[in-house]
Amino acid sequence: MLISEAEFGSIISRYKNVLYLCHRNADPDAIGSAFALAEAFGGAVGAADGLSRTGKKLSDTIGADVLIDPVAEDWDLIVVVDTSIHLQLGRISLSRYGLVDHHQDEGLLEGAEFYIQRPAKSTAEIVWKILKDNGRKPSREMALGLLVGIISDTGRFKRASAESFQAASELLEAGGFDYDEALQALSIAPDISQRIAVLKAASRAKIERQGEWLIASSRANSFEGSAASALIDLGADVAFVAGRHSGRVRISARSSRKAVKAGLNLNQMMGEIGRDHDGDGGGHSSAASFDAQGDPGALLQRCREMAAGQLP
Repeated sequence: MLISEAEFGSIISRYKNVLYLCHRNADPDAIGSAFALAEAFGGAVGAADGLSRTGKKLSDTIGADVLIDPVAEDWDLIVVVDTSIHLQLGRISLSRYGLVDHHQDEGLLEGAEFYIQRPAKSTAEIVWKILKDNGRKPSREMALGLLVGIISDTGRFKRASAESFQAASELLEAGGFDYDEALQALSIAPDISQRIAVLKAASRAKIERQGEWLIASSRANSFEGSAASALIDLGADVAFVAGRHSGRVRISARSSRKAVKAGLNLNQMMGEIGRDHDGDGGGHSSAASFDAQGDPGALLQRCREMAAGQLP
């Protein structure tokens, strides 16, 4: 059942024991959003598998106590936050749940008791509207967590909308802190293992030209998303980086804004490839991933072919 932000408070009040659950490797948008909802309406914050480095930095900064791999049966209701497909929840099996998310995948909609899903630039923007429409005043920590979520998911406002800027302005005023403090909550120097993974991926990269477009692909043992982003920064229009994890293949994809405007949709592409190979995937038009069975080289080849087919 699709609900509005204003209806969230009355619906969530029907449940006594609520968990706000983030996707695996939870990022600042997921952590900030779940924390704000739990503080405003009561409940706990959980995450599948663990937190990203920036997610952990934010949780420590705002004092969020995050339960890792919570038992679903312990809760009357789970509100899945910033998560679009079951695969992002690892081993956690859902029964009674709601959804608050800004992705456009439909994987979790059918079984949800209720959901709020619209194409905002971050889930934090949706959560901020939930708080405002239900008359909930944020604490300093709630406002900081939401602002950091917006900054993170918009690439420090490179992909921001008018709603993003408006929400950021309101959160700065509501929280009583300055923008630099929010940036500090995201400031983490890459550790040496991440730097090595990114450099190795760059050195192994295969570059294909499609007209005036450059499509890069590579492999890494970890930090696939960071490596794909680095390839975009180095000049690729589209980048795919594959890695193996517990016998499965994970491919992260990134693209330039120019490629998206030309018609590339990584969310659609990665979802389709993942589902075709006993997995699933999704994300955004310019940043997505999938987890599937198969040979990394063959899967990368299909990614390259589909990207070339979508670009003019």
